[in-house]
Amino acid sequence: MVKALNLQVPVARVEGRNPAVEAYRILQDALTVGQFAAGARLPGERSLAAQLGVSRATLRQVLTALADAGRIQRSPQRGWFVSDRKLVHEPNRLRGFSEVAQESGMAASGHVVRVRLRLPTLTEAEPLGIDTAQQVVDLQRVRELDGAPISVEYSCIAAARVPGLDKVDLTDRSLYETLRERYEIVATRCDYELQAEAAGRRDSKLLDVAEGSPVLVGYQRTYDQHERCFDIGKQVYRGDAYRFKASLFRF
Repeated sequence: MVKALNLQVPVARVEGRNPAVEAYRILQDALTVGQFAAGARLPGERSLAAQLGVSRATLRQVLTALADAGRIQRSPQRGWFVSDRKLVHEPNRLRGFSEVAQESGMAASGHVVRVRLRLPTLTEAEPLGIDTAQQVVDLQRVRELDGAPISVEYSCIAAARVPGLDKVDLTDRSLYETLRERYEIVATRCDYELQAEAAGRRDSKLLDVAEGSPVLVGYQRTYDQHERCFDIGKQVYRGDAYRFKASLFRF
């Protein structure tokens, strides 16, 4: 039976649960509630294994899994340390900001900076399948993790497909969930490009970084269940709060 650390979270017991799975959940919960602050060193492996009641080999599997999830990182000769809070983006999975945050054990929030109807540019109208005389919803939001600004999101959606979206309160709400529930638009794939840029004046203020600071900008075209492009947008991420994770293969 896996033992509980002196945690500030309830520890449920499930008969027959794999010790590694239970130890992973206990440590993940401890990180989520902030028992170990960002940058703090975890107890030594021998002590931690004893507290959890698992072998050191099992503990290493758990710690490695937490490192893969971006929750902790190993420092040679020093031990395991809690990672700074970062949003981990896996390019082969299409997920919204709220979903990624939830999977990482973080609280997602945000607020709308601007929402308006306007005419699109030619480069926006063409992939959306409309002409430049048809309006789009221009949406700009700041997204936050645990109360700290992480990204500025820009979305451009054909207004005819989402009537009334400019009147919907999207504070702390997932755009993709709203589109699915209200308009039956289901995001199924996204063409995505990521590049490093310098933060402009507007984005730097919204992200609370110095103008010219390095940011990562993701440009996207998102398609629905009918292979129709419904969103032209971009996300501007703080360079110290975003991690891009991918599996690369040699062909």
